[in-house]
Amino acid sequence: MLRHLTRLALTGLAFSSAPALAGGIGVVGTAGFHQVNAPYYRSDGEQGIDSQIRPNFGYGAELMLGDKDDRIQGLARLFAVSDAPPNEPDTSGESSDYEYVFPAHHEQGNETSGVLLVGVQWGILGDPAGLQLVANTVGGAAFATRNNTEFVMVEGAVGGTYAINDRLQAFANVGVAGRYRKRLSVTENVYVGARFLFD
Repeated sequence: MLRHLTRLALTGLAFSSAPALAGGIGVVGTAGFHQVNAPYYRSDGEQGIDSQIRPNFGYGAELMLGDKDDRIQGLARLFAVSDAPPNEPDTSGESSDYEYVFPAHHEQGNETSGVLLVGVQWGILGDPAGLQLVANTVGGAAFATRNNTEFVMVEGAVGGTYAINDRLQAFANVGVAGRYRKRLSVTENVYVGARFLFD
């Protein structure tokens, strides 16, 4: 009896369809600007902060989850971002009664971090199989850094996707993000890339 039940179960498994995988993989490039603080110190010990806007750029990979015809899809983006260091602080607005010193951050070169963001791509207008207006809401962290400068990041972006053919999709997004490490800073980013859809 057990042998017959085993055969019946194996026959059912043989004729059952495997679950379909839906989603895609892609490559992405990014560039933008980030807010960074350049500290300096007066000769009497008081600290000042020069807030600067500096460029960044990066590249990486994406994973999409969901059928290519769906308007709501899961999104995971893993990329390396290289942040330009702060320039020498501007102390021209400070009193000339003091001398000013500052760390030589501008001599240390770019700071590169590994970033993982996960979230949702929302189809707003248009056809997912053609041209579509989308919004992305993602969050994550810079988890791999050389100098223990990890940060949390939350981003909202708008952009578009275009299906070149049944399997290849181009995309572009413009986003504003908040980074938090000891204090909140703002970054603006542009993402451009292509995805191979396998559903």
